[in-house]
This record gives sequence, structure tokens and C-alpha cells, in this order.
Amino acid sequence: MSKSVPVIDLSPFRDGTDKAAVVAQVKEACERIGFLVVSGHGVPDRTIAAMLGAMERFFALPDEVKSAVKPDNPAVFRGYHGVAAKSLAKSLGAEAPPDLRESFTINRVQDKSDPYFSNPAAGLLFADNVWPPENLVPGFERAFTDYYLALSDLSATLMRIFALALDLPEPFFDDKVDKHFTNLAAYHYPPLSAQPAPGQLRGGAHTDFGSLTLVYGHPAIKGLQVHDGDAWQDVPEAPGAFVVNLGDLMAQWTNDRWVSTLHRVVNPPESDWHRSRYSIAFFHQPNYDVMIESLDRSSPPKYAPITSGEHLRRKLTAMAVAS
Repeated sequence: MSKSVPVIDLSPFRDGTDKAAVVAQVKEACERIGFLVVSGHGVPDRTIAAMLGAMERFFALPDEVKSAVKPDNPAVFRGYHGVAAKSLAKSLGAEAPPDLRESFTINRVQDKSDPYFSNPAAGLLFADNVWPPENLVPGFERAFTDYYLALSDLSATLMRIFALALDLPEPFFDDKVDKHFTNLAAYHYPPLSAQPAPGQLRGGAHTDFGSLTLVYGHPAIKGLQVHDGDAWQDVPEAPGAFVVNLGDLMAQWTNDRWVSTLHRVVNPPESDWHRSRYSIAFFHQPNYDVMIESLDRSSPPKYAPITSGEHLRRKLTAMAVAS
């Protein structure tokens, strides 16, 4: 069976004309490779364009200015991280040089007045975001906020499709993701001026941690590759579309019926070293107190139940140890 990444139009699900066809396509992709590309998603072009413009203006600032946009507490994963600050491959215990990218990250932008968000059990998950001064990057906070809200809605739609694909009621995941603690990360892959170190990539081979990830690439998704079990293959480019990949949490939740697949961002050919690449990743993570236990009643559970928050904490701890 081919393990190519499919391009799926979500419009028939969103407008109700043929939900079953979309669900069947998504189910097949989730079981087979854990990656899909979605068009017809409903995110306005202007929202994407504003986000791209804001992040490009921010990453063009001097390094010393960008580096000042950080939280006071280093344990809070927000704000700017410089080039070669992290190695994704180390999250799997591999020894690898740091990745050739810089990033800016925010978390939940919705109202957090509900006591749920300040509960000690949440720890630092809902700490305040940090933003560059408005006069430095006009419209930055607005662009990131609008994009975050749009992707939150798209993720909720995808989780509804997932529910039906798993033979569950369509709203099954609604109350499990309505208070999610998703990180939105903007990435800039700067031009290369010298040969990277051996094994050094723009993004090392890794799997994601949560339920699903939504990725938008500019000017194209080119460079993102998925391992199909035998070899690396390029993820298809579809203008205006989002790449969706499953994370480890969803694989565990489905008792490995669905797969969280190894992927990476490779370096460009030398002829394109002068080009920057930008991408935006929305790392969807269910509510911190949701219990992740097997939804597959046809076989014995492979994993002990664990909450979404604890699942992520263990993943981050493992990555820190590996680093």
C-alpha cells in the first residue's frame, strides 16, 4: 500500500455536503501514515497573510532586540529563541547538532478568567504571553491572536472529524479540547552562509508530542519530509493548505491504531542557501486534566492512562534529559 501523504479538501465536511467522504479519507491517512494536507479549511487568506507579515518583520529585527522578548521565568516556554537554540532530534535521544532556525512562541490567547486556568494543577501552562513593543512591530499581537483563534477553530473541526473516524459521536472531543493549552510557534530558517555541521538540519528528525499539529509554510512547505517506514518523502505542496500531522498523544489515545510519524526539515540545495524559509506550527494539546486512555476497545491497552498535562510534562522532561 502506498504511504504517500494525501491532500484532502475539508469543504464537504464543513458545509455538510459529504461528511462521510472526508471522514473516510482522514481515517485512512491517520491509520496509514499520520500525515495529511488539508485545503478547504476556512482560515481566511488575510489572517494567514497578516501572520506571515508580522513574523517576517519581527525576525528582521536585530538579534539583541529579539532576544529581549522573553519571559522573566525561563521555565515558561514563551517568546523568542535564537538560531541553534534547540535540537529536535534530541527529543528522541539522538545526538545531533542544534537546528538551524529561530522561533517565537505564544500559548493560549483566549480569556483565562475561569479558575480552571489558575488552578495549581495547571502549573505554568497558562502563563502570560510576552510580546514585542507595538511600536517595533505594529500589529504583531493582533496578527498572532487572530491566527491562534482561527487555528483553534480548525483544530476543533479536525477533532470532530477524528471522532467520527474513530466511530465515536462527532462531539466526543469537544469538552476535551475547549480549554486546550496549545503552543503556536513561528519559525524562521535563515539563509545559510556556510556548510552546516554533519547531521545538522533546519529541523532534526522527531515526532510531535500532542494530539495534532497544523503547519503552514511560506513561501512553500518545501523542505518538510516524512518517513514512510522505508524512506524519507517530501510532503506535498498545496497553495494555501495546511499540513496536519498526528502527535504521540493521539497515537497513544488510539492505542497505536493511528500513527505519530517521524518527520524533519531538510536543508535547501546550495543554490537556495540565500533564501529564508518561514513556517508556523500550531501544536494542539487537549485540556491538561483530560485522561488519555485507549479508545480502542478491540485490543488490550498498550499504555497506562495519563492526563494530557502529565503526558506533555514527561515528554519535555525526556527532551531536557536528552539535551
